[in-house]
This record gives sequence, C-alpha cells and structure tokens, in this order.
Amino acid sequence: MTLYVVRYHPALSETFVRDELCALHEAGEAVALAAFDPRDAAGVEPLPMAVHAQPHRWGWLAALPSLVREWLRGPSLVPLRVLWPTTIVRKVDHVHVHFAGEAAEWARAACLRAGRPYTVTVHAVDLYKPRPALPEVLRGAAAVVAFTQYNCELLSRTYGVHALRLRFGLDLDRVAPAAPELSRRVLCVARNVPKKGLDLVVELARRLGDAAEVVIVSDLPPSPPAQVLGLLPHAEVLALHSTAALFVIPCRQAPDGDMDGLPVALVEAMARGVPVVTTAVSGIPELVDEEVGWLVPPDDIGALEAAVREALADPELRRARGAAARARVRALGFERTRLAVQLAELFCGADPVSE
Repeated sequence: MTLYVVRYHPALSETFVRDELCALHEAGEAVALAAFDPRDAAGVEPLPMAVHAQPHRWGWLAALPSLVREWLRGPSLVPLRVLWPTTIVRKVDHVHVHFAGEAAEWARAACLRAGRPYTVTVHAVDLYKPRPALPEVLRGAAAVVAFTQYNCELLSRTYGVHALRLRFGLDLDRVAPAAPELSRRVLCVARNVPKKGLDLVVELARRLGDAAEVVIVSDLPPSPPAQVLGLLPHAEVLALHSTAALFVIPCRQAPDGDMDGLPVALVEAMARGVPVVTTAVSGIPELVDEEVGWLVPPDDIGALEAAVREALADPELRRARGAAARARVRALGFERTRLAVQLAELFCGADPVSE
C-alpha cells in the first residue's frame, strides 16, 4: 500500500494528483490519500480510494485515542501535524508526497517515526521559493521526481540531488481534438498568483478589444474587458479547450522568486490540439516552440499582443500548430498509464525508465 500525502485536498488546481492516483488504482495498485487541509469546497470529483483528512477543531476528539496510542509508542514533544499522519503511515509500505513543502516536512517526520520510506515529487513553488527544510526533505527521500529537465538540473546543481524526470500523466485516449481555426476565443486557465501573469492577460484583452474574446478561468476578481469565469470543475475546463483559438499563459518569475515549472493547464490545452502563447520560463521551452505555438519574453506585453494577433490573423497556422501541439504531447509521453507503471516501479524500489 502506498500513501500519497498532500497539503491540500480537494484542490481544483492539483488535478494531476487525482489523475495519478486514479491511474495507479486502475492499474491495480493499492493507494490512499492523506491531506492536511482543504482548499476548494466543490467541483472536485471524488477519489475511488480511501481519503484521510486531518481533523480540525472538534474533530480531534474522535482521533484522540489513536493519537494517544501513537504518542505512547515513543513519548516526546511531537506536533499533532506529525502525530496524525504517523497513525496512517504505520499502516502502509511506502509514502509519496507531492510538493516538497510543509506537507513533505510533516510526512518526512512521520516516516522517520514509523520507519517507512518516502519519495517526493518536486513542482515549482517548493523549489523556486524553498522552505529552510527543503535540503533535509530531499536528502531523506528514497527518490525525488521532477516533471522537467530544468528542475532536475536545478536540483542537481543546487542540492546535489539526482532527480528522476517523469512526465505527468494525461488521459490522452479520452481527449478529443479541438478546432482552433474555427474560434476567436483566447483562453487562460490559472490561479491568481503573480507568477501566472494574469495582469498581462487582462491588459491583452483591453488591447485586443473586439478582435477576440478573452476568457480567464481563475479566482481572479472580475476584470473587464476579460471574461473571468471563476474556478471551474476540471471537466468544464477541459470542455472549454474545444472552444478556444489559443491558450495563453504569460508566466514570469515573481518578485519572491516563485515561477512555474510546467503548467499542467498548458499541457492539457496542447493535448486538445490548441496552439499556445506563453513565455520562455523554466521548463516551458522543453515543450513549446514555434512548431506548436509562440514563445515570447516574460513581461513583454507588446510581444504577447503581437503573437496573439499573428495567431488570430491566420486560422490555418492555428490549426497546424495546434495539431503539432497535440502530437508533441503524445510523442513526449504525457500519458497517465505510462506514468502509473513508472511510479509503481519507483515505489517498489526499482529504477523506472524515464524516456
């Protein structure tokens, strides 16, 4: 049994964790999930396996007997956020953590206490805006996974850690192609955080005027002339891809150092055959070039507008680059059944093939 540990569940912007768990479950692997806090109350499909939620407020009373029994195994000053996962970790063979942040610190302490190995997938904020305990989390892991070569090299250069580069998994067989040549909708899907560059998307909408409909799926406040739909269930986001001429996400490095690794929403759009306009930040150029979209410098609204206008002016170019984007996602192995096999090998101590 492998226990996945995350900071937040449910979380609309972390559907890749759900897809990963479902792929492992469908492959016959025994998996469960433990989460410390919820983020989004609705719109996340339930998981077909056990989900353990950390108690809050009066919920701690029901958990008290198991917490006391765990504490008596080794009495010491142990935070509840370590004691609680330890009661679950003792029942599994392996722990895998998504994001090497706070949840990984608590999971590491629980695994040390229970004598279980753990692995960790590093993403973006946990690496580019690291917590002080990151080196300990990385050193203690049986293996470290990253989704981009950029992150693998950064982990090696900065922390001396060899990370396994795996592609995150999409259900490509169920992804119908879009028809970007038939639309004039510019779509962006992103949380409202500085590194996503949503302020540039709003300015882009102002500059384009009636030349395009700019739609943003985000927790961004209403921002005319862009149409902000709010956070949506994953299925509705995927359906929106079929209505888009372009997917735009002008990623940047935020003032605090945070930036994207490789936005999942970007890869999902490409998987549908939607050409993309984005920036040459971190791992994005590993996937995007002029064959599948447009790469512009970060924080260059002029270049962003020019790329979008070029795309909107040429439906055949959008169609061709969208088709190439779809083919590239498949060729590079962003497939969830493949990922499930690789992770199952990793969790049992084997060395999965990353290519």
